[in-house]
Amino acid sequence: MAARATAQRRLASVSSQLAPAVAPPAPDWNGALEALQSVFPPEQFSLDLPTREKYGTGWGSLLPPAPPAAILHAVRTEDVVEVVRIATRFGIVLIPTGGRTALEGQFQASCCNPPAGERWTGVGNDEEDERPRDGKKRETARTERPTIQVSLSRMNKVLAVHEQDFQAVVQPGIGWQGLNEFLAKKGIKLFFPVDPAPGSEFGGMAGVAGSGTNAVGYGTLRAEWIQSMEVVLMNGDVIRTRGTNRARKSSTGWDTGRLFLGSEGTLGIITELTVRLAPVLPLKVALTSFPTISSAVSSVVSILTSGLSPTSLELLDGTSIRGLNLARILPEELREEPTVLMRFSNASEEVNRQDLEKVKGIVRENGGRELRVARDERENEELWKARKSQYWSQQLLVGEGCRTLITDICVPISRLAEFISRSDSYVSTSGLYAPIVAHIGDGNVHRAILWKGREGETKPPRAVEELAGKLVRLAQELEGTCAGEHGIGLTKRKYLRAELGEGTLALMRTVKRALDPLNLLNPDKVLFPKGEEEWDA
Repeated sequence: MAARATAQRRLASVSSQLAPAVAPPAPDWNGALEALQSVFPPEQFSLDLPTREKYGTGWGSLLPPAPPAAILHAVRTEDVVEVVRIATRFGIVLIPTGGRTALEGQFQASCCNPPAGERWTGVGNDEEDERPRDGKKRETARTERPTIQVSLSRMNKVLAVHEQDFQAVVQPGIGWQGLNEFLAKKGIKLFFPVDPAPGSEFGGMAGVAGSGTNAVGYGTLRAEWIQSMEVVLMNGDVIRTRGTNRARKSSTGWDTGRLFLGSEGTLGIITELTVRLAPVLPLKVALTSFPTISSAVSSVVSILTSGLSPTSLELLDGTSIRGLNLARILPEELREEPTVLMRFSNASEEVNRQDLEKVKGIVRENGGRELRVARDERENEELWKARKSQYWSQQLLVGEGCRTLITDICVPISRLAEFISRSDSYVSTSGLYAPIVAHIGDGNVHRAILWKGREGETKPPRAVEELAGKLVRLAQELEGTCAGEHGIGLTKRKYLRAELGEGTLALMRTVKRALDPLNLLNPDKVLFPKGEEEWDA
C-alpha cells in the first residue's frame, strides 16, 4: 500500500510539471460576439432563443435544458480555427456538436443553473431578441459561463472515395447512413459497417468511439474503422493524426488518433476523417426464441465458437417483445420470451444458407424454437424492424408520458447470463419496467428503465437512478464497464474511479491540461472539475 501511495504521489508530481494549470481569461461575451460578427456572415449564426433551446437539449436527454449563448455553424475547417482563436482570446467555452443523438449530455453546457425564470438572461441587443418568437413564457436554464456550440452538421460532404483502398474521406457532419447512401447511388459496392443510432454523424461517432448492432462482425470504431483524422487544437493548430499517410498499415510514431477517439469533444475538434469501408455482401436475417435467457446466451456462445460469421446477434427479452406486439411492428405477434435476432453476411447466398443450417442445429441443442429465416430483402427489413423500433415500442408498456433511461453496460460474454439473472432481481425489487435490448454477441446490454414522467420533470425519480447505479456496479463487479458505446458525458463520471483507477484518471487529466490548458473545450465532460468530484460509493 505504501509503495502504491508513493507511486501515485510521483505520478501526480510528474503530471503537474508536464501540464501546469493556466487560469482562463475572464469571459468577455460582448467582445467575443463583436469579433465573431466581424468574421462570420449572419447565416452562420443562431442567436434566437428557440434555436438555442433546441440545441440545448436532445431527444433522449434527462438533463436540464442548457441553451448556449450562440450556435456557430461551421462550413469549413478555417471556421473552426477562427472560433477557437476568438474563444481563447475572450474566455468563451466551446462545445462541438453534430447530430445531437448523444445520451449522456456530451453536447450540453455543464455550467448552468436549473430553470429559474421566465426571462432569458443571455445575449441580445434589444428586448425583442430576449423574448421567445412564439410569445409564450417559458423557463430555460441560465448559463453562468457564455458558451458557443460549434455545430459541424453543415460540414457534411464526402470529400473522396478511394475504392481500391477501401477508404472514404468525409467531413464530420455526414452520418454513416448518408455515406452509405452516397456510395450506393454511385454504384460503389462498399459501405461503412459500424451502425450506431440513426442520425449519428461521424464527428460524434468518433467522439464516443461508438458502435452498434454490427459490432459482432465488424467491431467498434476503435477497431481501425477511423484511419486518420484532421483535428483543430485549442491553440489554433490543425493536425492530421497520420499526416499524409493513407497506407493500410503504419507503425510510424504514436497512435495520436486514439487520443481523440472517445474523447467526447474535450481534446480537439474533428473536422475531417478518413474511414475504412467494407464490401457489401449478401445479407440474411433470422429470428428465434428460447425458454430462458441462459439458453439464449448458450446458443450465441456456440454460434461464436463454431467458426460461423454472424454480423449481428441481438437479444430482446420477453418484456421487449410485449412492447413490440403492442406496437404491431410485425404482421404477427411473437411469443413473449427471450428472442435472438441475427444477421449473417457472407460472400454468397449459398454460404449464408449453409451457416444458417448449422445455426438451426445449435438452436435445437439449446432448447430454442424453430429458426425463422427471411426469404428475401423485404423480409430482411421487416424482421429487423423488431430490433430498430425498440426505443419507441417499449414506451407502450407505460403509455403516454413514458420516459426512458437507457443503460449501457457491457460485460464479458462469459458473465452475461449472470449479469442478466442478477439484474432481473434488482428490477423486480424496484417495481419498474426495464426491458432488455442487448448486443448479445459482444456483451453490451441496454436495460431501458421506464417510468411515467410528470409535466416539466427532467431529472429521473430516485428509484430510477438507484436502479441504474446498481446495474453499473454489478457490471463493474463482473469485470465489465459502465459504458459500452454511449460514452461518459456528464452522467457517468462518478463511476470512472472504480473502473479505471486513479492513476489512469491522473494521466487523462494531464492530457486534458496539455491540450486544453484554459479548460474551454467542452469542460467537465468525462472528468469532474477539480475539487468537485462526486464518486460513486
